[in-house]
Parts: sequence; structure tokens; C-alpha cells
Amino acid sequence: MQDSVVDSPLIRQGLARLQEHTFSKAGLGFGAQEVISTSLMFQDTSRRYVDVCRDGQWGGRDWQTDFPPELLDYWLMEVRRELYVPGLGTWKTFRVFLFPSNEGRIEAFDYEILTRGMFGDPKDSTGPASGQAVKMDLLTFPRTLDNIQEWMWTALRTDAQTPPVYNPQLNTVDWDNKRLPVTDSGTDFSVEPEIIDPSREPGVFAKIGKKLFGG
Repeated sequence: MQDSVVDSPLIRQGLARLQEHTFSKAGLGFGAQEVISTSLMFQDTSRRYVDVCRDGQWGGRDWQTDFPPELLDYWLMEVRRELYVPGLGTWKTFRVFLFPSNEGRIEAFDYEILTRGMFGDPKDSTGPASGQAVKMDLLTFPRTLDNIQEWMWTALRTDAQTPPVYNPQLNTVDWDNKRLPVTDSGTDFSVEPEIIDPSREPGVFAKIGKKLFGG
């Protein structure tokens, strides 16, 4: 998945709502020329940093104001689900560009942007996600082995976590000797998982072991 400007009716509608609120008197961008929000998102955790341009100078947001969660955080969760492709995955970092008059846009990245905002000092970056966070995200938005990024493998190895893996033959996610169906928007958790007998299906587990431990 290459870095991309993503677009859809859901995205355009969300950007319009976000723009209207952000530059209103109650919004964190009132009187600003531009607002950039960077969100690093996993299924069970997220981080967000906001850059605001006022009078040609960039700075952070006023900590007394923020985006309403339904306008940004919950909306981006929907965007992640909408953009999921079975086996390929969905995006990890979203950078939302907002302007008072012009249309906004979203740039999406398949990796962690760890700097604290658009203009953050790399020396002051946040730490990478844990292996558990990566595992839970892969369980929700599963990928084939070949589409699990190297930075994900690094996190998984560091925390001794085995990743859930998309099974294209069955259109399922297989993990910890369990299996669930996968839809166009991610794993279907509404059903009970099927129990896998690894002795009958050793191939995929052997491949995971090679990826994790080499050999």
C-alpha cells in the first residue's frame, strides 16, 4: 500500500463537517489559516497531534479546545473500515488537512508516523506501537503474510506475539488456533470462532514461524 490521498463520499462528507466545526467560533481553528491533524490509529489505541497555522506561524492547538470525537476519531474509524481490503489491510496513519475556505483532504500512510505532528522534532518522537497493539489490529483488519509490513513484524517479534493472518482460500482470519470470517470491512466478530487443529493445517503456521524466527 503506497502513501495516498484517499477519497470517497464518506471522506468528503466528513471533511465538510470537520471544516465547518474547526473554523467556527467554538472550533480549535477559529481565525487560523490551516489546521493539520495527524492520527496514528490501531484498533485498541490511537494517538493524535494537531498543528495550527495562525498569522503564518505554526504551533500546537489550544489545549482547552479539541475536535469532537464523533467528527474526527469515530469518523476515521469508519474510514479505516471503508478502506480495508481483505488480505491487503487498511491504513495506519491519517493526516487531515483543513482550510477555512478550500476543501480539505486526507493523506493516508501504511506505517507509523511517530513525530509529534507535522513539524515535530524527530528527536521528540513517540515510541512505536506494541506487538499486542499490532496483533489486535491485524485481527480486526487481517493481512496475508506477504502484506504484513516489516515494522509490524519487528513489533510482533519484540513482544513475542504471533500475528493473525488472512486466509484467502477460506476468506477468514486465522490466529491462536482459531478462525473467523472476514468481510469487506474487516473481521466478523458476531460469530463464534472455529477451532483449528494445527496438525491438520501445518502449512500456514510453519510459514508464520519462519517469518517470526527465521529459518
